[in-house]
Amino acid sequence: MKTHLLQKLAGAALAVVAAAPVAAKLNSCDGPIVFGTTVSETGPFSTLADRWRKMTEVFAEEVNKTGGVAVKACNKKLPIQFVIYDDQSVPATAVQLYEKMATVDKVDFFVGPDWSSIGGPVPPIADKYKIPMVMANVATPALYDRGLKYIWGTPFPVVPNWSARYFDMLGKVSPKPQTIIFITHDNPVMKGITATWSKKAEEQGLKVLGTEMFGAELKDFTALIAKVRAAKADIVYISSYDNASVPLVQQMRQLKVRAMDVHHTMLTGALQRQVGQDLEGMTGELSWYPGVKGAYSELVETVMQRSNVTMFDYIWTLGRLTSYLAMIQGIEKAGEVDREKVKAALFKATIKSPAGDVTFDERGFANTGAFTVQMQAGKVQVVWPPEVATSKLQWPSPSWK
Repeated sequence: MKTHLLQKLAGAALAVVAAAPVAAKLNSCDGPIVFGTTVSETGPFSTLADRWRKMTEVFAEEVNKTGGVAVKACNKKLPIQFVIYDDQSVPATAVQLYEKMATVDKVDFFVGPDWSSIGGPVPPIADKYKIPMVMANVATPALYDRGLKYIWGTPFPVVPNWSARYFDMLGKVSPKPQTIIFITHDNPVMKGITATWSKKAEEQGLKVLGTEMFGAELKDFTALIAKVRAAKADIVYISSYDNASVPLVQQMRQLKVRAMDVHHTMLTGALQRQVGQDLEGMTGELSWYPGVKGAYSELVETVMQRSNVTMFDYIWTLGRLTSYLAMIQGIEKAGEVDREKVKAALFKATIKSPAGDVTFDERGFANTGAFTVQMQAGKVQVVWPPEVATSKLQWPSPSWK
C-alpha cells in the first residue's frame, strides 16, 4: 500500500525549474526563495490550468531577470524558484503533495492551490507547519471562516464584487435600463451571484421581472425563453458557467430575444468557440485583459505571451499570477525571508496587481473585482470603466436591440 502510494506520487509529481531545488534556507540571504505549489495539469480542472506549469516557470525566469525579490535585510535581491507538482485535480493528492513540500522539499512558502474543492482540505497544512500560503482561485468565502492563520486567497473576482463595474455602467449609460431578468444555472456559485446582484439591481432602481433557474442537463430552453420574451426586460442577466449555457445562448438567438443588453457572468473563449457569432454584442466579466495598464501588467503580459496563455481562454490566470505577486510583495514588505514576518506583512499589505490594489480582510479573503467586457466584431474588449477601456461601449447592444 505504502509502495503504491509512493509510486503514484512519483508519477503525478514532477518538480520543475531546472534541477530539483535545494532545501529552503529560512532567514538566509543565500537564496533562492523557494515557493511550493500544485497545478491541476491533469484531471477535470486541467482544461482551466494545463498551461500553468510552463507559465509558472516563465514567471520565475522573468522575475529573476531583474535579480529576483528585493530583501531589505540582505541588502540585495534573491532569486525565486518553484517546486511544482500535478495535483491531478484530486483533493487527496493535493494534500499529500503539500505535506511533501513542507517536510521533504522544505519550501519557504506556499502559493496556490486553486479550486474550492482543493482549497478546503489543503490550507490546514499551512497552519500545521506555519507556512504562509497565498491560494489562488479559491473563492468560497466559508473556506476562510475556519480560523486558519496562515492563508490568504486571490480569486478574481469574488462574488460580492463580481458585477460591481457592470452595475456602475448600467447606472450611467443612456438610454438607462429600467428592468432586468435573471437566468441562473442551478449551481451554488451562480445562485450566489444572482442572489447578490438581483438585490443590488433593486437597490439601484431596476425592476426585477423574474429569476429563471435551469439545470446543467437542460438542452431545450424553449419554455424558459418564452418567459424571457414575454417579460421584455431591458437587461437579460445570465448567471451561468460557460458550457452549461451553450444551448441557452444559441436558442436565444434562434428565438430572437431582444434587449438593451444580454450579460453573461462567464463570457469565455470556450463559450465563443461553441456559439460563434451568437456571442456578438454580449457583455460579461473578466478579471483583467492585456491592454489594461496597471502594476506588473507588463510582466504579466510577457509571461502570458511566452506561455501561450490567453486571458479569454484561461480566465482564472490572473488569480494564479496574483498569488505569486502577493507572496513576493509580502516578502519585500517583511524585509526578510521569515515566515512570521511575511505572515504579518500580508495581513497589513495592499498588494499591487494589474487589475488594481488587492487587500485582505482578517480572514485572508480578498476584495478582488472584474472589468466589464463586450464582444465586438468577434473580439473581447474591455468597455468599463471608461478610463481603462480598450474600446468604447456599444449601447444598446446593436445585435440584441
